[in-house]
Amino acid sequence: MADDAKSKLKMRTVDHIGIVVKDARKVAAAWESMMGIGPWTFTETGGATPGGEEVKVLLGFAYSENGVELELIEIAQGRILHSDFLDLTGGGLHHLAYIVDDVDGEAAKLVAEGAEIVLSQPGAFAYLRFEDDGGVIFELMKGRATP
Repeated sequence: MADDAKSKLKMRTVDHIGIVVKDARKVAAAWESMMGIGPWTFTETGGATPGGEEVKVLLGFAYSENGVELELIEIAQGRILHSDFLDLTGGGLHHLAYIVDDVDGEAAKLVAEGAEIVLSQPGAFAYLRFEDDGGVIFELMKGRATP
């Protein structure tokens, strides 16, 4: 079974760990103070849902010593995919993002195995859930050019 599992996806590396929080700046300050994680950078992004609701998200970014990005996600306005998670859990680990060369092809492999795509931008990224996933969404992201 282990050999079979290794051959299912062609994941290069973990790109980032997405954590949904109620207050990104407060969490970042605590992590920096207690664990030395930082410095943090913040950016606000937003748009509209398909139903026209305006949404805003505050994102905080820091990097671990091995280059994995930590992403804090604060929903500042409206409701997005992450809102139900926050309501249910109060926050925490939301998704693990892996770099792949072929987002659509790798996502299709998982869908054939019973996974569900919950959010995607074809060719760029796909968020997937599946039975017994431990409550964690797996994000497949387009590979970045390597130097």
